[in-house]
Amino acid sequence: MNNIKETIKLIFRDTNKQIRLDKFLFEQNPEYSRSYFQNLIDEGLISVNDKIITKNSYKLKNEDKIEISIPEEKQINLKAQKVDFEIVNIQPDFLIINKPAGLLTHFAQNDPDKPSLVNGLLYKFKELKDESFKDTQRPGIVHRLDKNTSGLLIIARNIKAQIALSKMFKDRAIKKTYLALVKGHPPKKGKIDFSIGRHPYKKHMMSHMGFFSKKAITYYQVIKNYKDSSLVEARIITGRTHQIRVHFSAIGHGIIGDEIYGYNSKFIDRQALHSWKISFELNGQKFNYLKPVPKDFSKLLKAVNSNS
Repeated sequence: MNNIKETIKLIFRDTNKQIRLDKFLFEQNPEYSRSYFQNLIDEGLISVNDKIITKNSYKLKNEDKIEISIPEEKQINLKAQKVDFEIVNIQPDFLIINKPAGLLTHFAQNDPDKPSLVNGLLYKFKELKDESFKDTQRPGIVHRLDKNTSGLLIIARNIKAQIALSKMFKDRAIKKTYLALVKGHPPKKGKIDFSIGRHPYKKHMMSHMGFFSKKAITYYQVIKNYKDSSLVEARIITGRTHQIRVHFSAIGHGIIGDEIYGYNSKFIDRQALHSWKISFELNGQKFNYLKPVPKDFSKLLKAVNSNS
């Protein structure tokens, strides 16, 4: 029998069309896979209008009320494993680390054997194995960076700090600033406020014209113009999946090196996006951190500068 972690209630509203139950659930909750919801349906954990539904292909109608029972996650065997990353600062309640591009922030269902930052944290910081973290598969993690985005991350060292820092991110009390090299020359400064949702037909992508989009805001300013590109500083107010990458693509200035939303480059093999600055206040003390771009990003900037 499943232990239920939480219950999610939704209402389908569309007078013009019907939609498959599993597809709707996936579009509403892109952090889970479509197969995840298909399994929940098979296990009798989803009801529509108080009736348990057992068919993935069940078609929702306007004003249908859906209730999802989310079971406790199966525990993953989180191994302490040596992983390369830079420790920028150590405080009693948190760490600041510099995540290299190519490293997952935490365990990924679609790549379960690939080491992540969490494995490396467990190797270096024994407190993250504390009993208080037993109910989470992401000990210490309060926010994340895409695998191929580099830069600063905050890591909680105890469960109390993890709860507090997670709430601060939710309340937008932590200022995050990125550097990105984008195609072309956008206006010197601006605000991008396209909502972001799951791409209409490419499920691995997000889009500013996606399904069931959520509000997303990015402020940016151009630091330097090159011949065919611009170095920009971007500050995100919300934290949607792939937000900066999607937003710059949406305004016609996709990120260099981003093979999904932007433009490939012979000078860098990943998106030129780096978490540059983080600032916040915790327990009455102000913290500010800055980390320059890594070698591959720096090499890219030298190359585009020499071509200008």
